[in-house]
Amino acid sequence: MADAFKEKYMETHARVADETARLANENPGWSEHTCGARALEEEFWRIVETDVESIRVEYGSDLDADVYGSGFATVPVGSASAAAGASPDSDSDEDGGVPHAWDFGELIAHPSNLLRVVGGDIPGLTRPWLYFGMMFSAFCWHVEDHYLGSINYMHAGAAKTWYGVPTHAADAFERAVRAIVPGIFKDAPDLLHRLVTLVPPAVLAGGHGVPVCQTVQRAGEFVVTWPRAYHAGFSHGWNVGEAVNFGTADWVPMGRAALNDYQHGVGKRDSIFSHEKMILDTAKAFVRRYGYGDTESNSQEDQALRAPWIARMAESLRAELEIIVKEQRAGRTAVKGRGVREAAGSVKPQHEEEDENCALCKAMPHLAVVHCARCFEIAETIEIEQAVARARAEGRSASGAAWAFQGGGSTSAAARLRQMGRYHRRRRRNRPVFCLKHALDGNCGHGVGGLVMTANASMDELERTLAALKK
Repeated sequence: MADAFKEKYMETHARVADETARLANENPGWSEHTCGARALEEEFWRIVETDVESIRVEYGSDLDADVYGSGFATVPVGSASAAAGASPDSDSDEDGGVPHAWDFGELIAHPSNLLRVVGGDIPGLTRPWLYFGMMFSAFCWHVEDHYLGSINYMHAGAAKTWYGVPTHAADAFERAVRAIVPGIFKDAPDLLHRLVTLVPPAVLAGGHGVPVCQTVQRAGEFVVTWPRAYHAGFSHGWNVGEAVNFGTADWVPMGRAALNDYQHGVGKRDSIFSHEKMILDTAKAFVRRYGYGDTESNSQEDQALRAPWIARMAESLRAELEIIVKEQRAGRTAVKGRGVREAAGSVKPQHEEEDENCALCKAMPHLAVVHCARCFEIAETIEIEQAVARARAEGRSASGAAWAFQGGGSTSAAARLRQMGRYHRRRRRNRPVFCLKHALDGNCGHGVGGLVMTANASMDELERTLAALKK
């Protein structure tokens, strides 16, 4: 279908071939591919900027590589191209192959990738996504979740034109787009996060002074986007790409900026993971692995053997954890001073395996979460009553339904705990929680006396980890 569309389009739009020929005549040093790419680029923006004709294309985007398979081939065990540590006992496929060293599925485990502590179950973020394009299929201007970096590989097919705005010009880019389409932004403040906005690079650069770079990606080539670097582009024909996010030590300050935007910005996306939890978990693992805080393994000789990236990582984690400790100490003191009670034995509750976004902002609190206990109780009563009513209508035991709804009836303590975990996660999703900054801003009407703060990490734990990083 994609090839047929391109062939027919080229036949009925001779100006693309004419423009290719003109560029070749005027620029003898340009290759045929370069001339064709420039001509197709002009045609793409003509379609975007005018209402002369309507073009309908399809784009197979955001396809989970764990479901549809990675485009990176497996290689024989022991091959020079095999991923480090791969063995036929763990990651091998049916033919005895192991992942290629460049397989994006391996990137999550790299020691300098902070996302490894987030886990490998977030499609597109920690699990690669596949993209199947055709001529004129486009990805609109956007930045990655949490302002992360991304790496993109073209497996096969036609080229793809990319446009990028440097990180330092992100604010200028957002101001420019708001100035270009103010009416749309008024109705949809989160416009740039819906991936539906295409603004010509010439308009951004020429009319608003926004620096825009571009490149043409061909099969076998990588494109890397840096944190909070807006990017967009389109395909020249049928192609297959694969992409995944990453976060290094240099990204940490940008992750903090994303967190602040999620908490205070208008129209920002929801957090995908808890930034604070990721930093704390990474710092604790870092201290254990590289001997920070251990006087026996912290000699000058040991320090000298540490790679430069390890020192950069330690400095980034230390600086960010200092901010987190300061915010947590001030926030917890403030809410408890206003009458919010702390749940007894709340540190590391066994049933909490998932985090929720704050009901009043887009951040995902983890270290300390506030909720209204009265709201939880009322909602729980309603849900149990609904479960009982359904059971009676179906001729089942009402008391058994209520017990099972709350996680009872499991044959073992472990199974019951898992069931309770599902129950608690369900009830937490159906009830609002708040970050420390918005703990007192809810309007349920039950007053501050009903608010409860649950701590998933004690201040002692945070301060011990920070102190270890400083040694």
